[in-house]
Amino acid sequence: MRRKKLVTLIGSICLIFVLAALPFMTACPAPAEEEEAPAEEEEEAPPAEAKTLRIGLLLGITGFFSVREVPDLNQGIVCADMINEQGGITVNGDTYMIELVVADTKSTFDGVTAAANKLVYDEGIDLIIGPTAFFAPAAGAVCDPEKVLRFNTWVVNTPGEMDATTPYSFMAGNGSLLTTAAAAQYLKANYPDVETVCIVTPDDGAPPYVIPIATEILAAQGISVVGEPVIYPNETLDFSAYVAKINAIDEADAIFMQNGLVFQMGPLVKGLRESGNYKPFAGSLPARISQVMTIAGEEAMQDVFTIALTPGDPDMAPIASEIIDRVTAEYGADYQLEMTVPNCLWVLKEAIEACQSLDPMTIKDQLESMDEIETIWGTAKICGEQTLGIKHVIASPQAVQILLNGVETSAGWIDLGFIP
Repeated sequence: MRRKKLVTLIGSICLIFVLAALPFMTACPAPAEEEEAPAEEEEEAPPAEAKTLRIGLLLGITGFFSVREVPDLNQGIVCADMINEQGGITVNGDTYMIELVVADTKSTFDGVTAAANKLVYDEGIDLIIGPTAFFAPAAGAVCDPEKVLRFNTWVVNTPGEMDATTPYSFMAGNGSLLTTAAAAQYLKANYPDVETVCIVTPDDGAPPYVIPIATEILAAQGISVVGEPVIYPNETLDFSAYVAKINAIDEADAIFMQNGLVFQMGPLVKGLRESGNYKPFAGSLPARISQVMTIAGEEAMQDVFTIALTPGDPDMAPIASEIIDRVTAEYGADYQLEMTVPNCLWVLKEAIEACQSLDPMTIKDQLESMDEIETIWGTAKICGEQTLGIKHVIASPQAVQILLNGVETSAGWIDLGFIP
């Protein structure tokens, strides 16, 4: 009872104080509304760690073909670095950095077989760049049963390189079909009086297959092939006998070199000029004119051209220019420029990003469904179904090179367009 009275007394006292303070309370401003504390910002999730995309390379790092393959490998490494620097390849939100896995073919067919087995079965790789030209069938025997997707660095049209029998092989680097078309167009445009040519080519297994195609391409430009093709063994050092055979074809207005390497073209040009033959010499191969000149001499280079790349060419596509600038800065201004591994890498990157898959069959289907694709040289048509029996040709633009006032000079670019 006392507790109840005490509570009542305290309540009465409190009421008196409240009533007494009421005038003052109503005169005071209302307290400011309490600001809401800002919501805590959500921390951004750290970027996902990049994954690795392993791409195999079948190249002759040793042996006679290393003169071509080692430069191409180094240029491929530069291109892979550029792609990785630009963020790699993105597939369904995942980032992949390229890792190149090189297998040396040792410039032999047995070496190709062994290297392909290493990549496919030991390394488990299902995306491969290479090998080159006539070495490709040996790789196909290993890769095709496993549905490994291959991007040939060069095609000279021997059976089993890239045709109706090789559904997993693409010509993404370059090939005789493309350089021949470019050389024939340039020859006719710049030497309109040329109506006949003799063909000279290495005995690399390709002549029975590539010469008919070259003959057809030249005929489309109004140029006929005369005489028997002059065919020399790949290991030839003394070209005097083959120079004599060329000179014996009097009715030829020009010489058309189909395929080959710079250490073969140089002696041929030198021998012809020393024998008094100054007919136009069309080199349908990527031999740099400066390297041919080193063998043949400057005075021999009049009316000689090749399908080759010129550092500093202002008309070159930006991606290719950057690769070449980096390569020449590291290896020297006169370094051989093949640039086929880089183009294969770029085409593969574009196809992967287009289909958002790393599955070889999905990439294959994507390429076959496309009519154009971006290359390091610019936009190229995907074509060739009529000519080679399969729509797997990446018809990249081709560069022409001449010697002008003692300096190798770009003579322009030829956009081949659609190859039937």
